[in-house]
Amino acid sequence: MSLGDSVFLFGARRVLLVLHAGAAIVLIGAAMHHALQMRHYLRGDFRRVALEKTYAKVVSVAYVITFVLGAMVYPSYRVQVRGLYLDRYAPAYSGLFDMKEVYASLTLTVAVGLGALAFTLRPTESPALARVYAMMSLLVCAVVWFDVIAGLLITSVRGLG
Repeated sequence: MSLGDSVFLFGARRVLLVLHAGAAIVLIGAAMHHALQMRHYLRGDFRRVALEKTYAKVVSVAYVITFVLGAMVYPSYRVQVRGLYLDRYAPAYSGLFDMKEVYASLTLTVAVGLGALAFTLRPTESPALARVYAMMSLLVCAVVWFDVIAGLLITSVRGLG
């Protein structure tokens, strides 16, 4: 019996990792496009509401999917990468992963809130709330970029294999 045999979803780790990466690609694209749309909201220009709301909904769903897939691959990562390598040979990258996960976890509620507000927000009727909404979008985008870059750096040190 190998070490991986007792780890939850170990046999599916590569498929889960590819799906996690694919979802992250969708997420970073949607988050960036939504954040770019928010520059109009911050200026009081609400002409592209339908497009913006589509991006917000995609961000919300893609964030949840990416987060869940990451949580599913985490046990394999925890044993095979972090436990056997990063904690011993690259503790800075182990800490970077912790930071990445904390930011991702805290921002999950903001991303879901962004999607929920996309269904209810009327920016022309609530310009102050539209500014808060825009700041939520910028926060989600920044965290997504940080998490993607951190994930790539960590994987470059030691992949899941």
